[in-house]
Amino acid sequence: MAAIAWLSGGLDAAFAQARAQQRPLFLYWGAAWCPPCNRVKAEIFARDEFVARSAAVLCYQLDGDSAGAQALAARYRLRSYPTLVLYAPDGGEITRLPCELDGELFVAAFATALAVHAAGSSASAALDAALSASRPLSGDEWSLLAHYAWDTDEGKLLGTRPLALTLAALATAAGGAHADAAARLGLHAQLAAGTADAAMLLAVLADARLARANMDLFNNSGLNLIKIASRREELAAALGGVAAQWADDFWLGAADRLMAVRLQMRLARLLAPAHGLQAQVRDQVEQALAGSTDPYERHTLVNTAVSALNDAGLPAQAEQVLLAELPRSHSPYYFMLSLAAAARRRGDTSAVLDWYGKAWAASVGPATRLQWGVTYLGSLIELAPQDSERIEQAAQGLLADVRAAGADARQQRNLGQLQKLAPKLATLAGPHTAALAAAI
Repeated sequence: MAAIAWLSGGLDAAFAQARAQQRPLFLYWGAAWCPPCNRVKAEIFARDEFVARSAAVLCYQLDGDSAGAQALAARYRLRSYPTLVLYAPDGGEITRLPCELDGELFVAAFATALAVHAAGSSASAALDAALSASRPLSGDEWSLLAHYAWDTDEGKLLGTRPLALTLAALATAAGGAHADAAARLGLHAQLAAGTADAAMLLAVLADARLARANMDLFNNSGLNLIKIASRREELAAALGGVAAQWADDFWLGAADRLMAVRLQMRLARLLAPAHGLQAQVRDQVEQALAGSTDPYERHTLVNTAVSALNDAGLPAQAEQVLLAELPRSHSPYYFMLSLAAAARRRGDTSAVLDWYGKAWAASVGPATRLQWGVTYLGSLIELAPQDSERIEQAAQGLLADVRAAGADARQQRNLGQLQKLAPKLATLAGPHTAALAAAI
């Protein structure tokens, strides 16, 4: 199987090479432990069609734990893992691509972005033209805007424009001439506004092709759309029907099929107890895990399986899946957080802190260690405020991690994590907590 030719060296060198060769640059920003990142690696990056398409551009991986990565992320407005950006040779953004698309649809969106760039446009140019009505947009430009990663924009494309109003205006402007783009933009707009049009949702769900084109939005946010719409029972039945089709679609990846199974469970619980579906969820989880050997696919599959089992009222089985996965996972510390969450739900404070501590001890990489260390220390302060010795030890260890991260400790995701901890530290007076507070 062919593989993507990722560039080595620094990001600045990658941009310089793109300028010199006059080729677009595709940037992947992610982390080893992130389930959506692992899904992208298994579902998109390992896909022959995407590998073939990627040969037309330069490709660069920016790992959030690499030296200086958080400072670079701040410069290029990257925050959420994963963020996928396609840059023009001059360094301007062509578009940001949504990580939730399945492989087939992602390849199509990637090809559309390259076509728009070849025609001399970009997401920014298309947005300006659409909102000002200065010129008609091509079909590819409308598709580019519809498949923009609005949730990872970080104000890069929107600027100060309000998200919900902008998306609604785009959906209206796309209109019947570009119905597919209008439908997707409309779904985005409804989620952003917190209000949903039941008739519009039912029309999309009644069109198997159109529903499939927006499977990522329905799998991830379909339940939220129903909650903010009228005609809940009718919508739940319609979405449940298409989710059942996706769950049995052999051409979809295992993680996407299991997401559809989870959606079915959540829809059932929205309207009535779902005990009758417990056996079905348990069986499909077992089948999915038994057939998964790729470490990237398995990582995201386990994460989805645990959510599905918990949604089905099977927390003990969810914990069993997590415990069984720890020895074989490439990022077991991520699943230890889920075990801590499970302990919290059953009121076992000792186990919560034990799992958070183990997760921090096992975590790898400066940004990851900061995030996991903040989680552990913050939980200690919350759940065991009387244990000053343990809190001081954790503060001392986290201070060492801050120093090891260097200047990157005060950048982007790292800074956000430490700022969450600062108010909690302000209530303490130990020497190490005081030193950590001063460092923040």
